[in-house]
Amino acid sequence: MYRVFAVLMLFILTAGFAVAPPAAAQTQSLAAQSGASVNPHTTPEDAEAGAKSFRRHCSTCHGRNAEGFRGPNLTTGSFRHGNSDAALFRNILGGVGGTGMGGVYLPDRQIWQIISYLRSLSQTPQEAPIEGDPVRGKALFLEKGECATCHRVNGQGGRRGMDLSEVGWRRSLDHIRAAILKPSEVIESRFRLIQMTRSNGETVDGLLLNEDTYSIQFMDENENLRSIYKSQLRSVYKPDLSLMPDYEGAFTKQELDDLIAYLHSLDGEPDHD
Repeated sequence: MYRVFAVLMLFILTAGFAVAPPAAAQTQSLAAQSGASVNPHTTPEDAEAGAKSFRRHCSTCHGRNAEGFRGPNLTTGSFRHGNSDAALFRNILGGVGGTGMGGVYLPDRQIWQIISYLRSLSQTPQEAPIEGDPVRGKALFLEKGECATCHRVNGQGGRRGMDLSEVGWRRSLDHIRAAILKPSEVIESRFRLIQMTRSNGETVDGLLLNEDTYSIQFMDENENLRSIYKSQLRSVYKPDLSLMPDYEGAFTKQELDDLIAYLHSLDGEPDHD
């Protein structure tokens, strides 16, 4: 009797594993269950509702107005991992593998409304045309601005600032301009300064990487990764400032336009510098 029961249980469990779809298949299935490959919720009221859902669930990574932050700028109407309504639905629901984009588990209607909101952004011009010359801008980036001291582009440059290899895809023109002119107003938390004073009076500065109960991990001015015990410190100060200097007034209007044009051209695609 025991053997019959064991065989029966094995059959049930094995059958269960055989029919259980993998996570990716479940995501595809859920997208298919929405019953549409084209957005069925496209009224102005849907877009307005989508804006509220976006700010609640998506703005942490993509910015309050979808102009980019940790995630890419979504206002252009061009989406790297699929431009159709169905592709956007799948990417929101199931995430995008190999990126920081995880799935957002919302009712179908709310997802479609978010898509309507994103479509509405690309229907209205969000930015003025680019007026600068990216070739001249690249020279400014490397020479007058000395930007490569802290920033990397396609593996070349420093590490104390944001990697700019995809900045044209990830940030709007307005965000790029603000980051150059007033960097402390758009600084990301992972690039904040930390200033420490040891018990012997020695000062140590760097970029805060991590902090736990007993120690602080940071990158010093020579890009060395360091750790220091809090018991060795007299004081710790975290100014709300960017390591990047304020460039307002450092460039002429034409130079600034050229620099922004170069940065906007950096979209991570292999045919760009």
